Amino acid sequence: MSGFCIYYDPVFKLHEPPYGYHMEAPERLDQAVEGLVESGIWSLAEHRTPPRRRGLYVFREVHSPDYITAVLELAMRGGGYLDPDTYVSPGTPLAAEAYAAAVLDAAESLLRGECRVALVLGRPPGHHAGFFGRAMGAPTLGFCIFNVSALAALTLHRLGYQPLVVDIDLHHGNGTQDILYDKPVYHIDLHQDPSTIYPGSGWPWQTGEGEGRGTKLNLPLPPGTGDDAYLEALDALLALYLERATAPDIVVVDAGLDAYWDDELGSLRLTTAGYHALGRRLAGLGAPVLLVLEGGYSAGLRRGLPALLAGLAGWANPFPEKPTTTDRAARKQVKDYLGELVEKLAAG
Repeated sequence: MSGFCIYYDPVFKLHEPPYGYHMEAPERLDQAVEGLVESGIWSLAEHRTPPRRRGLYVFREVHSPDYITAVLELAMRGGGYLDPDTYVSPGTPLAAEAYAAAVLDAAESLLRGECRVALVLGRPPGHHAGFFGRAMGAPTLGFCIFNVSALAALTLHRLGYQPLVVDIDLHHGNGTQDILYDKPVYHIDLHQDPSTIYPGSGWPWQTGEGEGRGTKLNLPLPPGTGDDAYLEALDALLALYLERATAPDIVVVDAGLDAYWDDELGSLRLTTAGYHALGRRLAGLGAPVLLVLEGGYSAGLRRGLPALLAGLAGWANPFPEKPTTTDRAARKQVKDYLGELVEKLAAG
């Protein structure tokens, strides 16, 4: 697959639960690789390892020094839990440093034209991690440690580029939004209705402030939303974005795959058909695409991720499924939320 790069390194597995079972475990990467191998995408990609690590100091652009120090000190004490959901292990700093290095290198490679699509198969995830850690009233960090997608977006913006962040995770990217809320960086976020799931934020009226006013486009989706309503919602958000801004220089995707119907965590019902079509739509923006791995804990990684990548590349869906449909009540709710967003943007 010409122009498709995958960044992966075993160091990403050094972030591991201090004890017992946890959904966000190193084996998630094995499931993603398994699906990419089975689909044939793995063997056709250009494989890259993270460059020399730049240290945790790079995260000072997106996190407070006190928060970074708290994570590092917990790791040095042998690890433990930051909150009931989120752990740190002795290897977490090394994994996070490598993840940041890979994401920043991937962004540079995309802008140099060396890749058209770059997937960074890294962890720990980060889109729930805000400047001070927990963000926008969330009770926990939701498995996340350092926000690499916000780091990429702010770095690109500082260098004079126009990035567009698109979060397709089941959950609202409250950490990313917290960091970017007053920055003139557009952030599109589709997620399950915050009244029904963590983190409880991501409402249509949360559109940014200061220089970021009107740049945060949130659209909640009720439980039961299928491929049809999801893609219509994405089309509407992309249209709103293009009405308000020029085409992006690069698209940064918070690629959570937990909205897949069989991924066991939420109540959205995307199939591989939906992810494949989603990829085609993002490719249609005409900009290079950087995918940063977020959620996804089982079948979403094995089937949804390859379908998304195939859509971005213009390939056939490697795991065809019948698209899901959305009932009338849920479609009406999506339309109502979209109306609230449009009204809020019009009001300024």
